[in-house]
Amino acid sequence: MIVDGEEGVAALLSNMSRFSEGLVRADSWDEIDSQAPHIIHFHVTAMADLLAGQDTFDVLELVRQHEIPLFLTGYKESQNSGLAAVIDVVALMAIGLGSRLVPAVGPDGDDKEPIPHPNTIIEQLCTHAREILKLTSLLSASLAANPDLGPLAGLAGQLRSSELMIRGKHYESIGAILNEGVLEIPGIEDILERTVGFTYSEITAVREAIREQYTTKKSDLLDSIGRAASSHADGGRLDPNDKAVAEKAFFDFFVSPGTSSAFSASSIALSSGVEIQRVERILNTFSHPITGGGAEKLITAFVQGGNPLSGIDLLADGTGNYLMLQNGIPIDHVRRVLENQIKASPDSRAWNTYGQRRDKFAEEFACKLVASLLGVTGPSYKALKYLAPTRGDSDCDLSRNAVHPENYAGDGETDALFVVDDVAICVEVKAGSIREKARGGNALRLADDLKKTIGEATQQAQRVQSLLLENQGLWRKNGQWIDLPNVREAHSVVVCLDDFGPLAIAADTLVRADLLPGDSIPWVVSLHDLSVAERLLNRASSFLLYLRRRTETQAARLFVAVDELDVLMWFLKGGFYFTADPDLLHQRFPGSLLPKPGKRRRFKKEVPTRVGTLTDDLDAWMYFEEGSSAIETPRPTRSEHPTIERILAYLESNREPGWIRFGADLSNLSSDAQHRLARNIQTVVAKTRRDNGFHALALGFLTPWGQAVFFVGSQPEGYTHAKQRLHEYMKAKKYQLRADRALGILVDTRESIVAAEYQNDPWEPSDELDSLVADMRLVPAARMTRGVRPKAWRANGRSNRRNRKGGRKR
Repeated sequence: MIVDGEEGVAALLSNMSRFSEGLVRADSWDEIDSQAPHIIHFHVTAMADLLAGQDTFDVLELVRQHEIPLFLTGYKESQNSGLAAVIDVVALMAIGLGSRLVPAVGPDGDDKEPIPHPNTIIEQLCTHAREILKLTSLLSASLAANPDLGPLAGLAGQLRSSELMIRGKHYESIGAILNEGVLEIPGIEDILERTVGFTYSEITAVREAIREQYTTKKSDLLDSIGRAASSHADGGRLDPNDKAVAEKAFFDFFVSPGTSSAFSASSIALSSGVEIQRVERILNTFSHPITGGGAEKLITAFVQGGNPLSGIDLLADGTGNYLMLQNGIPIDHVRRVLENQIKASPDSRAWNTYGQRRDKFAEEFACKLVASLLGVTGPSYKALKYLAPTRGDSDCDLSRNAVHPENYAGDGETDALFVVDDVAICVEVKAGSIREKARGGNALRLADDLKKTIGEATQQAQRVQSLLLENQGLWRKNGQWIDLPNVREAHSVVVCLDDFGPLAIAADTLVRADLLPGDSIPWVVSLHDLSVAERLLNRASSFLLYLRRRTETQAARLFVAVDELDVLMWFLKGGFYFTADPDLLHQRFPGSLLPKPGKRRRFKKEVPTRVGTLTDDLDAWMYFEEGSSAIETPRPTRSEHPTIERILAYLESNREPGWIRFGADLSNLSSDAQHRLARNIQTVVAKTRRDNGFHALALGFLTPWGQAVFFVGSQPEGYTHAKQRLHEYMKAKKYQLRADRALGILVDTRESIVAAEYQNDPWEPSDELDSLVADMRLVPAARMTRGVRPKAWRANGRSNRRNRKGGRKR
């Protein structure tokens, strides 16, 4: 289990202990299913009794204060024990009871007297709500035990749980970019006018007005309390009027805050500048009325995956008053709510037009982000139509020498293809959504939706990837050949406009369900998370390394996570590495060193890792950037050893051949390995300073992405043949080891890089090179010292003996 520091461990243990309280042994999942109605009835009855005589607006605002922070300054998710979903449970109770002011009825049917202040029942109310959420989690997990639901049953349960339990999946600034890109483009505003009666810009104005009113009221109440407290602390005497104001402010904030927290359509229209009729339409779209219908029925549906509050965050009391449950109109749900209304519109052309323009934006924005990550201006090929093997035709010749392949090959299309140096990245973009029933835990619907989104996109991307690696090029649909002879490494990225939560990370489960066919897997990522990655990964080589690790088939089986950003932060902090099977690697690369027992032991000790909340640093930086926090926080970055950083900067700034691929190789080294490499470079330079002679070193390393050798040669003063000697040494050693790539740098006596060379030609037998190896008397591979290790754990701040030995942080 990976969590964020000692405080994160403490919070994890506390939450686990809290969750386990009251659990008793059950012999089967069926037993838990059979107990569920009784558990629901018990807690709903208890909550209804607590709510008797209460203004539910008072209660809900106090529950909000109990579970989520009022301000984000200093907030850390990993240490927070609050659950926003508790608010939903209590809100569903209020809706089911049918009245903002719950009748004060006791157990015997008589009026309940006296009615306690609302702040005195919050702890008990939240405890009962948490028991409902505990049951919800258990029933979601129970889906995995149903063999009739297929291989995606467990994943369907994870999705249902995350949909019910997790709120605020988008950062405000990025969510706004996505919404504006889809909903404010020409033509879409007209569609919104016709189908829903308002525009996205008006939603934004109303949303901001709701939050501004709420914040202003709360700040004014706190100011009144603060002034009175300061006057009392200074020994002054409070004026009776000031005392009364302070007491009322305290009451309105901490005891009975419903009225002061509520708002009306007219007040929002006044502050937002939006016409009141349009404000009312917006509020009705993103609110749920207190309609009755039975609290137990609503809570039962919630536990089973159906939440009528999904996508909305306002409660209406039926008399013109509204209450913000958490943050007002959720920015990450606006588009989904509007899409449902456009689909339901009798204007059939509206949805077709909307879908086309939405898809276009998603493709363009995804290409822009990937281009930025790769340090290029745009894709090498966009909306590329190419020739592909027809279904079931494995012998279809699509090589460069094929004759008129357009006569027998099928058609294929890819959204974007990036070719950067000798690396190709195929990008497929999907704007389709997962339907509500699938999000509620329907495994069969989920399988169908995933086939239409992730499954189809994966097949399209993998087809391009395999054709490139097999043929070093593609045939256009018009019969023209695209020659890409230098491509040596290829990856696929499937970008989704929607957030798929755990679905995008559970590659191993998707492979077993035949949704990710083939020998490789793509990186499935939402546009939101791709945008965050673009802000954090400051080198193209770092992006390639992350892409390698996210698409490595063994790694897909060895970690479990709910949020892509937790995995990304794990990577930035120096983790997200798993020991590859050394014997399998040696089989693939027979010229490499024989695996040592220690590597085999490390591989056998690999166990699945569950990734906890690791985004505290990212949250703090984003909150400050967005103005939600007053604490300035540096952007999280991935650090390299200063010597390695200089090499990477030289390669990338000069776009030296191999800059991105070998840059990822060097970044893949552990802290210990990078330190040893830097020390060895210093040794080479020191020897040259002493004797003004040419010296060199070679370090090889083996990864799932190939066998690479890194060379360093020195440039003595006045010596003109150093570059040629390094070239010959690289050529001979690369050939001897059968490595697929080699990078060499030439450094002067000041340790400055003066030249670089990259060799990535495929290995072929050569009498000439055999003679060169013999003439140079190169040490045989079997006698070479071990190469530098792949990056396992990078020490951050303090180090310990285990980390210095290259152990992976657990």
